[in-house]
Amino acid sequence: MLFKAQTNELFSLISDKGIDSTHINAERKYGFRAKFDDSSLGSIDKREYYFSIDEDSFYGYVVNYQPGQFEGEHHTHSRFTSWKNTVKHFGYWLDQITREHKVPDLWAEAAKTAQLFAPTSTPADDKFTRTELAEVQGQLRLLQLSFTQAALPEAAKQKLIELTQTAAVKAEGFTKKDWQGWFIGSLISSITALAMNPTQANEVYKLVKAAFGGLFLN
Repeated sequence: MLFKAQTNELFSLISDKGIDSTHINAERKYGFRAKFDDSSLGSIDKREYYFSIDEDSFYGYVVNYQPGQFEGEHHTHSRFTSWKNTVKHFGYWLDQITREHKVPDLWAEAAKTAQLFAPTSTPADDKFTRTELAEVQGQLRLLQLSFTQAALPEAAKQKLIELTQTAAVKAEGFTKKDWQGWFIGSLISSITALAMNPTQANEVYKLVKAAFGGLFLN
């Protein structure tokens, strides 16, 4: 069984890392067991975060943890003769949690963005007439102008403008159905890859809807 001074050191490290201690459930009856509640990460993919310390008469401390990728190493089971190294690896585990918290969940963001762009109906599976094509390409030029004036990062503006330019070309050969699928899919991918926040994603959504008003993007 670990001394209170040792487990208090682990608790202090949690605070030093800026992690809310209420998200970590700890047991100290036999050695030390800590589990992190990953619901605070807001991820759609639940993962198990745990860290355990057991005393060993020969090695000193046996440590198991998950995730187990720290400083290029891929392991979840280690043995340490010193308490200092044990604490060090507990710090690595906490670092992994904080990194996970900061990294955007691109799959989750893509799913949320897809809901914004979900069409209410499927367009006909035929090509645009010359009149329709001219209308689509005209609205895409207006959309380019809207992106230029929008409160978006410059990299996002450039990416979205390039997307509308490509969409104008695609409209000449694609059917209405295929063009809608390609355009909406490309918008979602762009928003996700650019790691736009919800406010920026909604701004793009509103500009697209304003430009087309349901035209081939029902």
